[in-house]
Amino acid sequence: MRKFALLLTMILVVGVSALYAQTKKVTGTVTSSDDGATLPGVSVVVKGTTIGIITDIDGQYQLDVPSDAKTLVFSFVGMKAKEAEITGSTVDAVLEPDVIGVDEVMVVAYGVTKKESFTGSASSVKAEKLQNIPVTSFEKALGGNVPGLQVSSSSGQPGAASEVRIRGIGSFSADQNPLYVIDGVPVTTESTGVKYSGEEGSVSTPLSTINPADIESITVLKDAAASSLYGSRAANGVIVIKTKQGKAGKTKFTFNTSHGINDIATNNYETVSADQFVELMREAMMNTAKDIDGKSDADAQAWTDAMMNKYYPAPVSGQYADWQKELLRKGAVHNYELSANGGNEKTTFFASISANQTDGIAKNSDLERVTGRLNLKHNASEKLSFTANISFGSVKQNIALGGSYYANPFYSAQQLLLPTDPIRNPDGSYTEASRFNYYNMAREYSLNERSSDTWRTSINSSAEYKIIEPLTFKTTIAYDWIDTDNLIYSSPISRSGRQNKGEVYRNNRKNKRLTSSSILTFNKTFAEDHNFNALVGYEVEDENTTKLIAEGYNVPQGLQVLDASSKPTSVGGSDSKNRMISYLGKVDYNYKGRYYVSASIRRDGSSRLGADERWANFWSVSGSWRLTEEDFMQGVSWLDDFKLRASYGTNGTLPVDWFGHKALYSVGAYNSEPAINYTQIANPNLSWEESHNLNAGFDFRFKERFSGSFEYFVKNTTDMLMEVPLSRVTGFSSMWQNVGEMKNKGWEFTFNADILRKSELTWNASFNLSHYENEIVKLSNGESIFTFPYIRKEGEAYNSFYLRDWAGVDPETGKAQWYVIDTATGKRAKGDNGEEIKTTDPTKAAKAIVGKADPDLMGGISNSFGYKGFTLDFLFNFSIGGDIYNTASYSMESDGNAPKYNIMTTQLDRWQKPGDKVSAPKRYWNSDTKSNWNSSRRVHRNDYLRLKNVTLGYNLPKSVVSKMKLSNVKVYFTGTNLLTFASQDIVDPEQPVHGSSTWEIPTTKTYTVGVSIGF
Repeated sequence: MRKFALLLTMILVVGVSALYAQTKKVTGTVTSSDDGATLPGVSVVVKGTTIGIITDIDGQYQLDVPSDAKTLVFSFVGMKAKEAEITGSTVDAVLEPDVIGVDEVMVVAYGVTKKESFTGSASSVKAEKLQNIPVTSFEKALGGNVPGLQVSSSSGQPGAASEVRIRGIGSFSADQNPLYVIDGVPVTTESTGVKYSGEEGSVSTPLSTINPADIESITVLKDAAASSLYGSRAANGVIVIKTKQGKAGKTKFTFNTSHGINDIATNNYETVSADQFVELMREAMMNTAKDIDGKSDADAQAWTDAMMNKYYPAPVSGQYADWQKELLRKGAVHNYELSANGGNEKTTFFASISANQTDGIAKNSDLERVTGRLNLKHNASEKLSFTANISFGSVKQNIALGGSYYANPFYSAQQLLLPTDPIRNPDGSYTEASRFNYYNMAREYSLNERSSDTWRTSINSSAEYKIIEPLTFKTTIAYDWIDTDNLIYSSPISRSGRQNKGEVYRNNRKNKRLTSSSILTFNKTFAEDHNFNALVGYEVEDENTTKLIAEGYNVPQGLQVLDASSKPTSVGGSDSKNRMISYLGKVDYNYKGRYYVSASIRRDGSSRLGADERWANFWSVSGSWRLTEEDFMQGVSWLDDFKLRASYGTNGTLPVDWFGHKALYSVGAYNSEPAINYTQIANPNLSWEESHNLNAGFDFRFKERFSGSFEYFVKNTTDMLMEVPLSRVTGFSSMWQNVGEMKNKGWEFTFNADILRKSELTWNASFNLSHYENEIVKLSNGESIFTFPYIRKEGEAYNSFYLRDWAGVDPETGKAQWYVIDTATGKRAKGDNGEEIKTTDPTKAAKAIVGKADPDLMGGISNSFGYKGFTLDFLFNFSIGGDIYNTASYSMESDGNAPKYNIMTTQLDRWQKPGDKVSAPKRYWNSDTKSNWNSSRRVHRNDYLRLKNVTLGYNLPKSVVSKMKLSNVKVYFTGTNLLTFASQDIVDPEQPVHGSSTWEIPTTKTYTVGVSIGF
């Protein structure tokens, strides 16, 4: 027996020796081509075998390979796989980002997925697209990067909210903004600032409390298959944000700072010079005196001289006022960011802190932001892990009033305050008002204040436990707290505050949202070919908003606190709660990576709805087929991937009003006694707006360089909320009901090209194009709604302009003309000779649909170049078709009919003598010639192409950087909105989605220079 054991031992020793004799040791380091940083967790495998290992926290590996092995394969999520020949004992690898690979990982609803297995419609934007762009809120940088996504800045004021629309308008009256989800948790985006009636959009947004540099990726979910798991809040699409996480390895620091200036991007409502202003006013007066009043030339001249001296006198100093220079300026941008990430195999972290100072183009508007973030992940064991994402943001704003208010600096500078109105008195003090009694806003701004201070704290923590191999349980608890203090102060010596001897208004709003979710995930492959992924979950959301308002009069100069007011005038407040409970489930199946099927369902219950309609189900089904995995496609070597996909499903929109379904009462006073008033009729049947979404398309990739997609979509929205008229017998004029229907349909196309990649010069390009049509399908009793300048009519687009049809200027008389409309057809009437009939009497020109705001095509073109350390990235966005309504025309293109207001340069092209073919009629001063009556004269085609972003950078050579003990140094220049080519030059073409120009602070262009240092 001993002899047998000895023999067996000798055989084993010889066998093992022979085995070792057939292997060799290979070591190496894997780095990223982006910044030269080492990459931990990279898979290193001997080609054609299962022999492999992953790199350690320093990006290094050590592997015993067969002696006849020739090639190693390196692969890592988000990077292009690379093969390297084994030519010695050391094999290093540099991996490049995989910008168009099917293995790209996408963040989707309640998890991540590979692009190849995703059956819905979504577009991703990586951090590189947002990097170094000087915006105060990240969504402003998305325009042109995502097909089907419209981003319009309602105001150029620092920190103001943007309008974001995904595949068109989603509602008449409910919220039209998408749902925002940060690190898996839906967050509040409703502004807590004070909005004046008539201001466009919100002057502040909670999204500005997030540092764009903390974002790793943004995914826009567009169809039901992508967003139905968010149910009742996803009808307008979902924007999923993933913040940066730590990576195992040595702690790496990055410091970035940039500084620059901003200015108005385009000349909005460009006004004539002072001399031209005087010339046009004098001409209008002379025409009025002679043509309307019948004065002789001499009398007309004398009357005109007297009137000009009264209303528009020449300044004693000989220098006319420049109100734009007095109220507006070139702003400034200063940004500082410091971040660190690292950790070990157990614990990783990402931490950052940033500070931003942005001075707006209005002298009384600016923003100061400080943010901080700490993202932690700890693997307690192979089965249990924890994450905690903690962030804070402090945003302080000085805010210029918007809308058509005298206190709006832009409105005052462009329209109300004239070049003949002096800014200062002879002694150097400010004048109080213009000759037409509009406030001198330079004086008012030196005395008054409007500000908003927002503090936001977010905590998102989770625990994940791998129960057994296919089952994982994850629970998440998140708390989002937003606290905003708003101040409006009017000095007792200002004109606005004089009547009440000074005013202080304080408005404090708090929004608290607690979210809890529990998700059980099943992931298993059966018989190698059948892959299942399923999840079930339960989610609870509790939101609480409190508001406290107080106002006081008779406040001493300079004191901006309520205690200083000797006359308290009002105190008010509210406490509102909103809750939702949800159950959700999803199943994904694929066979051999060839056929994919997915189904999801979510059941939501909301306190915003009555007991009869509180619960609703939202669902989706989708599938895809990767044809390139079929045997009959194997001979098509140039086609790397081709996938057909389709989806159908539902999601919804909740009412904006949390208590729209309830019978409400208010407590007041009657004959000096407490009284309760009935203020709202109950509607227990008030329900969700529901969207039914169809999406079909295909994805492709060929020659390992080119990729793209095309998809067609139809979204039908039913049960839309409308205010329906009621009989006055009820004591109310209207109530909310679910009666409207609307349809959006269109298509999207994306094409990406990795044109040059294996030379010193690299070039990547991307192009996206989208089209959608909007149609109102159903209104209450089929009755059209007229809301100037729009008509809401069945069969027409929601933003259709309904005005008289302008026919231009009669070249012989200089009179304004309009087309006569055939009321039976809604088209221009024709005479017996077949010519269109015109009239100089606007009362005989019926209104008609003369345009719509929705563009026919919109998209973006981006390019990225690299050469020996230099990088150049730029993005153009564009829009073709669609119209814009010029709000200022009535006053500033009045042909002299509005003598109190400034004049746009378009008025220079006016009629002066018979035969003139011009755009503006003959001028008359303060005479109702009706030429400026509302008509399509104010509707303009709104095609444009804009250089949205451009960044030129230079990475210092490694040989230079290493001597400074740094890992990388990059210097760069960034510009936004630098060039604009538009079919109209009246206002900035990127107006709100409704298409009417506004008097908000205009969109700005910026120039910044910066440096980014890694160490």
